[in-house]
Amino acid sequence: MFDLAAIGTAFVNLADPFTFLMLVLGIVLGLVIGILPGLGPPIAIALALPFTFYMEPVPSLVLLLAIYNAAIYGGSISAVAVGIPGTGAAIATVMDGNAMFKNGRGGEALGLSLTGSIIGGLISVLCLTFIAPVLATVAIKFGPREFLAISIFGLVVVVRVAGASLSKGLLMGGLGIFLTTWGLDELNGAERYTFGSYHLYEGIPLVPFLVGLFAVSEVLIGAEKALDKVRFDQTSLRVNLPGMKTLSRLKGNLMRSSLIGTIIGIIPGEGAAVAAFFAYSEEKRRSKTPEKFGTGIPDGIVAPETANNATVGGALIPTLTLGVPGSPAAAVLLGAFLIQGLAPGPTLFDERPDIMFSLFLGLFLINILLLFIGLVAIRFAAKLILVPMTVIVPTVLLLSVTGIYAVSNSLFNVGVLLGAGLLGYVVRKLGYSIAPLSIGFVLGHILENSLRQSITIADGSVAEFFNTPIGLGIYAALILTILWGPISDWLKSRNAGKVEDA
Repeated sequence: MFDLAAIGTAFVNLADPFTFLMLVLGIVLGLVIGILPGLGPPIAIALALPFTFYMEPVPSLVLLLAIYNAAIYGGSISAVAVGIPGTGAAIATVMDGNAMFKNGRGGEALGLSLTGSIIGGLISVLCLTFIAPVLATVAIKFGPREFLAISIFGLVVVVRVAGASLSKGLLMGGLGIFLTTWGLDELNGAERYTFGSYHLYEGIPLVPFLVGLFAVSEVLIGAEKALDKVRFDQTSLRVNLPGMKTLSRLKGNLMRSSLIGTIIGIIPGEGAAVAAFFAYSEEKRRSKTPEKFGTGIPDGIVAPETANNATVGGALIPTLTLGVPGSPAAAVLLGAFLIQGLAPGPTLFDERPDIMFSLFLGLFLINILLLFIGLVAIRFAAKLILVPMTVIVPTVLLLSVTGIYAVSNSLFNVGVLLGAGLLGYVVRKLGYSIAPLSIGFVLGHILENSLRQSITIADGSVAEFFNTPIGLGIYAALILTILWGPISDWLKSRNAGKVEDA
């Protein structure tokens, strides 16, 4: 399972000065974008993606992973300091983090969020390192029917958690799949929705579409915002890291939240925000003094911050082993693999174990360095938090257009970028989620090809679609995932009824 030669090569790769520079740069960029309200990991990765076209695989992927990991943590800094979460993953941190900051304990709150993020990230990396190769040995046995099952699993779960309206989630997932059918049919060469343009023969380009969908749509949304001037005590941005006594008291919280974050990260579509709220609710449920949550207590900061960073390793497990992105950010990251000529999936572990172990070791190093770089970054966070939207909006748009044009020299790709941005803007303004749209666009090709191949194998028999133990296991997991919400609600209402009767 563990190739010692590949592990040795991974150490050599990470010792390369350029790779190490990209790793540090990624952490810095991720922190900056995470701190700025309104941006987040998918946008951060999307902005950097075009600039990795001409890099070697390891430095480019390490750069994007560092941005991903650091951006999730960066959102907690503005959440604690001013009550404005830099990312959706930090929404749960606002409640106790900002309350503690206002109580004059800002340094303690920032120290707890940084420590929890690092511990959660490290535990999830360990899970990734040991689970991914094992899962890859199972996934190597996947055929068309198994890939069809896992694609359906990913899409249905994303649709389910995309918002309150199931119909809206289905519509967005279907739209994403439909857009992947544009271009020449891979099996018979027929033109589909090319509109007479040779630019569309290979379909809608992945990178411009994803960058536009996330970054440009955020620019258009952000252009409508006029945030009030933020004021806060900048002297409170002095970090006090928790001591061993505090960590010992919080060890149960740290472990539970890490595992919650990793598990939820594995489930496609759940995301860091869901993990943060789930961990927060679990610690509040377990607490002997639940009424103190929201007033500024350490447990209310550690739980969400540990869980949201733990989703990084979790989301990469299905992304690397099955080619099914575990989150919107992982969907953009999947595009980076394809740019490098690497197809995430079970064969990648056999063909390029050196790259896989470089990423595992890189993630471990990213979390270690995040401690030191994070301590420095917090001191400069005040200036970043105060950056107005009038500066952020044109900067993001400029980086998006420049990056796409620089790597393709194609105005058509710039048009796709702007068109996808407009589509994302309209979708969000109408109250739809772009998460199922992006996942549908990434999984569309896998779904179509595996479906058509499965139909051929089935030869008219519906039963043949399910005549595979692994496929049946995936469908069973999907049913349990769908039913878990109603069952959980029913159990809660039943327990509440028992308490009232008593």
